[in-house]
Amino acid sequence: MAPVVIVTGASRGIGLAIARTLLATHGAKVATLQRTLTPELKALAEQYPDRVLTVSGDVSKPEDNVRVVEQTVAKWGSLTGLILNAGTLDPMGKLSEVPLDALVPSLQTNLLSALYIVQPAIKYLRASATPQNPARVILVSSGASVGAYQAWGMYSLAKAGVNSLARTFAAEEKDGNVIFLSIRPGVVDTDMQGHIRKAGPGVMAPNEMAKFNQLHEGGMLLPPEQPGSVIAGCAIGLPAECSGEYVDWADERFAQWRHKA
Repeated sequence: MAPVVIVTGASRGIGLAIARTLLATHGAKVATLQRTLTPELKALAEQYPDRVLTVSGDVSKPEDNVRVVEQTVAKWGSLTGLILNAGTLDPMGKLSEVPLDALVPSLQTNLLSALYIVQPAIKYLRASATPQNPARVILVSSGASVGAYQAWGMYSLAKAGVNSLARTFAAEEKDGNVIFLSIRPGVVDTDMQGHIRKAGPGVMAPNEMAKFNQLHEGGMLLPPEQPGSVIAGCAIGLPAECSGEYVDWADERFAQWRHKA
């Protein structure tokens, strides 16, 4: 039976690369939840009309997460995995200066959205899982989850929480054959990097801003396909003994899934 995976934030960047890999390499059926149906995602849905379901919505709204889960199961009869990729760097600024009315929206998008979708999905994940082929939930984290950048405080806080969620879910779901992983995708050539270069000066520390500019100018940003292929592979074949870990996308245990240019 083909895997059935929901991917959030699949309209561009890493999420789009994940969806493409799931479809082309793993024969999966893919549902997406995104605010914007980009031309790239629309084209992917047209290329795989029987294996893509696009649902417009906002991960920060619990009802939209319920909707994508229910529509996915109604269409394909099961759910074997989640890849929680949606996120935002905003609000950027020192924690002592971040507008208070931006705190809850930031946490809803970057952290609470994981709970918003896992809660309605968990019964279907358990139902599809076996000890030999568990269901898998992959949470896209960041190196900022274990470090600190000036002006990234809310993002770092949320991603540290994502790592904690993976550990806690793993502890709670040992009997349900659902496994969880938090994965750092590296510094990737996406819209978020463009946002850093545009909004970072003036709020980020100069040496930290210089680092990201140098990575861009030196052509050292990762193509989305590199971490995207590994994240997709983890959603299909992650071994149960990895459940609860926070890992780097380049972990040698996952080398089999790396994109080959």
